[in-house]
Amino acid sequence: MRPEAVAWERAAEVREAADGWLRAGAIDRSTHAAIGRAYPNPCVTPSVVWRVLAAVLVTAVILCTLGAVWIATQPVRTGLSLLFFVFAAGLFFATERLEVSPRLARRGAAGATSFWACVFSLAGLGFLLNEGLGVGATRTLDVVLVASVIGCGAACWRWGTPLFAGLSAISMFFVLGRLPMGRVLWVLAGLALAGLAARRSDESDWAPSHRRAAKVLLVIGVVAAYVAVNVYSLDERFLERLRGLAPTRIDPPAGLVVLMAIATAVLPLATLAGAVKTRWTFLLDAGIVLLALSLVTLRHYVHVAPLWVVLTVSGTLLVGLALAVERALLRRPGREWMGFTADVLFSDERRQQILQTVPVVAAFTPAAPAAAAREEGFTPRGGTFGGGGASDKF
Repeated sequence: MRPEAVAWERAAEVREAADGWLRAGAIDRSTHAAIGRAYPNPCVTPSVVWRVLAAVLVTAVILCTLGAVWIATQPVRTGLSLLFFVFAAGLFFATERLEVSPRLARRGAAGATSFWACVFSLAGLGFLLNEGLGVGATRTLDVVLVASVIGCGAACWRWGTPLFAGLSAISMFFVLGRLPMGRVLWVLAGLALAGLAARRSDESDWAPSHRRAAKVLLVIGVVAAYVAVNVYSLDERFLERLRGLAPTRIDPPAGLVVLMAIATAVLPLATLAGAVKTRWTFLLDAGIVLLALSLVTLRHYVHVAPLWVVLTVSGTLLVGLALAVERALLRRPGREWMGFTADVLFSDERRQQILQTVPVVAAFTPAAPAAAAREEGFTPRGGTFGGGGASDKF
């Protein structure tokens, strides 16, 4: 990332935290103003909803333009790959220009252009290899996946978008799954990726976007390791299908089944323990999801009750546990215990505001004309319109 972009992100992060402190009463307005002067942020940052809408509109323009050019030129084989490369180059240039401007960098357009630049680059590479050079579909897929690992990783490092980090990691695991002993590679790579990303998630030298990307990699690494050790995944040969092998049912050794069944139960608990130790809520959410998947896996092999009963009881127990923990924290001196608190965090307040904005935007319509007319004191007295023999009243 550019140094000025990193500075903008750091300033925005500090100012956002200061807004939360002001809402909670931790600082007064004079201190809040002093923080704003110390960390100026020239960027214009709309809400998440408007950034998503801007990205959707830019995406529509890009795809419609591509479709119009394709219809006008009718390219085939190498010409189609050249068209993708030309559009990718143009979108790369547009992203670089948008990222330089503090007024345009965070409006959502740069994210859309960078995403489609990567997509068109990979599509052009695939068509060039398969249609232009006659490379087989399997080899083409392998090359495109490797290019996705490198290209999306470079895009994340350049523009700081965590989405590219996730796409790069997913592509890497698809590449590993297509190799011999792919399941073992998924476990080793997943644990290694999670360990490396955990060390960088709170790295102060990294830009805020890169730290968020590290958290995305941490979750993907944990999920990949869980998928590899899940006993149901082994039984159904999910990862083996990535190599194009026939999904025939093969009974694995009994010892391996027992070992993976233990790992299926232990890994979610280890994830929850790591979340408690690090105070990372995103890792806590991932651990809860993995624990729920383990319960569903247990239900698949041990038919103690219908699946809907197991899910209902599990959800009820989780809700009860959350309420019990909250009540216990509220009764503690200072409303906290070992760093855990029942008070609402600043980040949670921001999430609530975002969730409250979504239905407002979804139902964003102008007021009824009649209601507006009555507020201004206008009383309709009737009238007529018509023409060509037709008439009516309003």
